[in-house]
Amino acid sequence: MRALILGTLGMTAALAAGGLALGGGAEMPMAMAAPATTPLRATASLRTPDGAAAGTATFEQVGAGVRVTVTATGLTPGQHGMHVHDLGKCTPGVDAATNTIVPFGGAGGHFDPGMSGNHDSPTAGNKYGHGGDAPMLTVGADGTGRATFTTDKFSLTGMTGVLNRSLVIHAQPDDYKSDPSGMTGARERCGIITRGDIAVRDYSLPGPQDFPEGVAYDARKGVLYTGSAANGTIYAVNANSGAVSIFNQGGGQGRGSALGLKVDPQGRVWAAGGATGTVSVFSPDGFPVAILKTPPSPDAYVNDLTPAPDGNVYVTDSTRPVIFRVTPDLKLSAWLDLAGTPLKYGPGINLNGIVATPDGRALLAVQLNTGDLWRIDLRTKAVTRVMGGLTRGDGLLLDGQTLYVVRNAEQVITKVTLNAGYTSGTVVAEEPLTGLRFPTTLTAVGGDLVVAQGQLNKLQGGTPEVPFKLTRFKKF
Repeated sequence: MRALILGTLGMTAALAAGGLALGGGAEMPMAMAAPATTPLRATASLRTPDGAAAGTATFEQVGAGVRVTVTATGLTPGQHGMHVHDLGKCTPGVDAATNTIVPFGGAGGHFDPGMSGNHDSPTAGNKYGHGGDAPMLTVGADGTGRATFTTDKFSLTGMTGVLNRSLVIHAQPDDYKSDPSGMTGARERCGIITRGDIAVRDYSLPGPQDFPEGVAYDARKGVLYTGSAANGTIYAVNANSGAVSIFNQGGGQGRGSALGLKVDPQGRVWAAGGATGTVSVFSPDGFPVAILKTPPSPDAYVNDLTPAPDGNVYVTDSTRPVIFRVTPDLKLSAWLDLAGTPLKYGPGINLNGIVATPDGRALLAVQLNTGDLWRIDLRTKAVTRVMGGLTRGDGLLLDGQTLYVVRNAEQVITKVTLNAGYTSGTVVAEEPLTGLRFPTTLTAVGGDLVVAQGQLNKLQGGTPEVPFKLTRFKKF
């Protein structure tokens, strides 16, 4: 997979495509509350190692940062180190510093979005110190500790989002310099940071290295499809039961990754092949129908595709400035050379997610490295800029005049309202759900959306959270 340095935090990520399945249909109703967009609030119920309630922490988004209020009980008087840890697990686990099983070791190490690898003070920038480094908790003679602070080292959304991570209080003071945790000693209190105003349903995937990238839905079968960016395996997931089976094993026909996925009106599954430069088409039962090759190139990156009302399938390439087209007889050709258009390719990942407007007049595609959304006229091939500001825009889903944009490293789904001609748009909401992990693409299942949590920032280094999952939630 191709890598790109993302944003000011220096996150290395294999970047990917958008997903949208055709069709709607009946499905098992879900008792979910619609996502709230503002203000963002979360809580963590603090527990002792034996599970007893021992305090509460609240988190409220304030601009780019968060206001934190902590009350903890039953602690030794004095100062106690306090940090946000990477994983949302208050279970026993291995402490990497001692290689022993410790209480709350399941929370992992300190949250480190800047990949600094360094423990530092709560005022150090995230490229110098852990993003989870927080002020100490001062405990009084009665064993109760209280702290209130505002920090921009972490937040409830974006690259520094701490939803579904853990707040841990340690036994000793923090020296704010010693790796990995400032000599703070044992983990004495732990709470998972959660939202109470939204419900989700997760579909777990079986593989330890799945890295799901594309997602598509076949309403006639009630099946979700998701493809692995790491090995090309495509799974079929029953949208009601959550049962998972292999639809097509990766590695066949030279397909080492499956990025953007779509289901066409015939029930065939289409997959973009990334650096292989291919588009794969599978029958509804998973057999290869065609492996279509783009022109040979050391710089190919076929990223996403979309069936259009004209019967053709249009394909983005993130490194070559061209849009490919596959005709109904499964012939692939270069349809639009973007050279000479206002859409300029630059370093990194360019065009990514793509959708066709329902009136059959245009395509919409997002350029990840610039954050621009583009309209491509299907009759004149005119390319016009719709809007900007969609940084790290990956997968797209068009629902009437509403466009959902998955912004991978930003770890949010952005809702855009488009005008009647799809020539301008306005951001109306941003949704981090219960803590997204480098989301890539999304699809619709009736009144719900399903997003793939790809974790592609961990594909070339780091330990992903397992199981990998798709997450389902109400449209917002």
